[in-house]
Parts: sequence; C-alpha cells; structure tokens
Amino acid sequence: MYLTSLEMIQSDCPMIKTSELSDAEIEIVNFDFRYPSLRVRAYINANDRDNLQNTIEFLRSQDKIKNFEIIERLDNYALATIDSEMTNAMQIIRENNGYIIGPFSVRKGKELWRVGFDKKSELDNALVALDNNFNDFRLKKCFKIDSKDFWKVIDYGSHVIELINAIENLTLTEKLMLRSAIKLGYFNDPRDINLSKLAEKFRITKSGVSRNIRRAERKILVHIEKMISAKLKDKEL
Repeated sequence: MYLTSLEMIQSDCPMIKTSELSDAEIEIVNFDFRYPSLRVRAYINANDRDNLQNTIEFLRSQDKIKNFEIIERLDNYALATIDSEMTNAMQIIRENNGYIIGPFSVRKGKELWRVGFDKKSELDNALVALDNNFNDFRLKKCFKIDSKDFWKVIDYGSHVIELINAIENLTLTEKLMLRSAIKLGYFNDPRDINLSKLAEKFRITKSGVSRNIRRAERKILVHIEKMISAKLKDKEL
C-alpha cells in the first residue's frame, strides 16, 4: 500500500475556486462516488457569519455543483452535503484504482489530497496521467506501508494524534533542545554528549538545558505511556 499527500490546484474544482475568493477553509471528510458525480460531506469554517454566507452562496453557484444541503450551521461554521461533477484529477485517480485515505483540506486556492494505491505501478501511472492532462500538482509525501502497520495507525489513531499535538505544542526552545539532545547522543549509553556541551551549544546554563529537556520529555512521554498501556491492555484481552 502506497500512501500519498498531493497538493492540487485544479481549474475545474468548485472548492478550490471558492477558496481562492474566500478566507474560509473547507475540510472534506467523507466521499461517496456516484460516477460521474461525487457526493461529499464538508466542514466550512469562515472568519465570521458574513464570510460564511458569502462562501456558501459562491460555492452553491458553481456550475459543477448539482446539489448543496446544509446539515448544520453555527456562527461561522457549517457542515454541508455537496453533490458535484468529478474533476479531471479525481477521475484519473479513480481510473488508476486510487482511493481516499483521509480528509481533503482546501485553503487559499489549493487542495491537499490524501490518496492511497495498492501498487506502485498504479501510483506512477496516475502521476503521469495527472501531468499529461495539465493538472497542477505536487507530490508532497509518499511512503509504503503494509496492511498490518496501517491498521496499527487506525487502532491507535487517537493516541497518535495526541502525541503529534503534544510535539506540535512544545515551545521552539523545547523542540530545538530535545532534537539536539537526541541527534547528538545525549540519550545514548554511554552518552556522546553531556549537559555541559549542550549548554555551550545553546549558550545557556546546564540547569536551563536540563529543565527544557525534562519539560519536553514530560509533555511527550505521557502520551507514549498511553500507547504502551493500550497495547498491554490488548494483550490482556
């Protein structure tokens, strides 16, 4: 299984056209293929109510939109079901046996796709076809994963997300010092670098380095412990 992230700019995509003219962000979370059309469920987040209304009206008016139904609306947020014609790029993905593996994000005239392929040849053929049909795209990420590892991600998804959020929420200083400590061998046995050398590198005291590393560890390790506990609980069952 090959998992990819594709940054798309499609001239025939009503979502992208809408995001070019609006500060609103669109998250497409569910896809129902009804060839040659496509039904999606999408969250629309705008800066305020007026911007949300303008975004909805503009999106509704696009030629490719066949049906637009608001499911829920609150302040500057809306959840909608949208029926539209399939874009050229999506047709190419489908024709090469590609499938959706995660939500699509639409912001400022660009769309981030998360697409999977079972075979490398299908992925390669899809990329060639996208290029040949003048689609503006960039392959941001691509990696191979087997089904067993894929299901691990699904099973421990909430813990993985919590861990990623914890890493993202580290301060810049905590990130830099923890990364340097890891890369330079502070956690090796025996250590390749000590606190004094790390302190020299960052031009702060040893206690300052130690405090930032321990603080970063504490923020991350609590989520690793949850993943370990969940795994042990599965074995007990």
